[in-house]
Amino acid sequence: MGEGVIDSVAELVPPAARLQGPVLLLADPDTYDAAGARVRAVLSHRGHSVRVVKCHRRPKADQSTLAALVSQLSGSPSRIVAVGSGTISDLGKLLAQHVGIPLVTVGTAASMNGYLSTIAAITAQGLKKTQPTLAPEALLLDTRVLADAPARLNRAGFGDLLSKPVSGADWLLSGFFFGELVCPAAMRIVDEAVERTRRLADGIARQQPAALACLAEALVLSGVSMALAGSSSPASGGEHLLSHYLDISAEGWSREPFLHGEQVAVGTLVSLALYERIRRSGPESITTGTGDGESERELRLLHGQLPPAPLEALLAEARAKASRQPGREQRLALLADHWSELWHEIDWQLEGGRAIADDLRRAKVPCTFADIDVPPERASALIRRAHHMRNRFTVLDLAADLGLLASAAEELAVGP
Repeated sequence: MGEGVIDSVAELVPPAARLQGPVLLLADPDTYDAAGARVRAVLSHRGHSVRVVKCHRRPKADQSTLAALVSQLSGSPSRIVAVGSGTISDLGKLLAQHVGIPLVTVGTAASMNGYLSTIAAITAQGLKKTQPTLAPEALLLDTRVLADAPARLNRAGFGDLLSKPVSGADWLLSGFFFGELVCPAAMRIVDEAVERTRRLADGIARQQPAALACLAEALVLSGVSMALAGSSSPASGGEHLLSHYLDISAEGWSREPFLHGEQVAVGTLVSLALYERIRRSGPESITTGTGDGESERELRLLHGQLPPAPLEALLAEARAKASRQPGREQRLALLADHWSELWHEIDWQLEGGRAIADDLRRAKVPCTFADIDVPPERASALIRRAHHMRNRFTVLDLAADLGLLASAAEELAVGP
């Protein structure tokens, strides 16, 4: 990473004489203009045969796109160079894994944290899921390219990064209730970089290269934390489920999704507010009543705006979560017995959530549902429904267990 390092991209690929086939350069029209053309020129100058495969503008990482890319492969490429950020990065990982060749990634924006993670997000049956992949063999981030990226992309990366306190707390929550293994190194590896980046929120808003370099470093370390954990748990909790639900409900709700990091930023503030409401409710709020659980019929009615494939995939995740042990009554009994211990365990993560809203505003990242074009009635429905998206326990599920989610959703719909 550094200014002008794009001209060193050939050093990340073995000499042409040692390769058995061409280099496949994967990009979309925008990322090709931003950096792909320069990457092609540098590699060609070093004697590489470069074959360019361009996705459509604003491509999707889904099974049909991956199949279309596989069908375009010819000449047994020896390396894939993916030039882009979120979707192109994930497609590069998926394609490299499918054909069994190494990947080099050239980032074009500080917009997400998945560059060096060992997972890729892919939409299957209409539902976005992560699947294991290899990390790229090498990653190149030119700070001039990052500074030339649309400011909104980099600001969205800041929004994604600042989810760390609540995603970390959600991971600890899973450890508390289900004994999920939590990796201390993965929890802490990005903390210092996040704090440095938060101090530069104004510089991120102004596209200052030094601030964007700090942001990019923190995002890369967040990806490393996921690689250490072997899952997205260190960087993805209930706030990400809210964003994913906005994506899959976009057609039924007739709205265009905002950028992932923008939606995550709002979801982070919702999660923080839920944690605070649960804490204030105290152990006396624990009851073995029905909570906010739903029957199969109620679930189908609740998510009726979803297309058939995403609906069935979501219901499968919701059933799996409902069958997890310990069940709700056992979880509440555990919580009643160890209320103080739980907060002692997760407070060091939630401490990092202080003043996040101020930092997001300084960086000009959306903070409210109104900022991302979600009216109050849909925001309330979103908060009540998103925890069914994935078999992962988050603060959304804890609020549902306690019977607080529906009432909190009404209040937070006009905030958070």
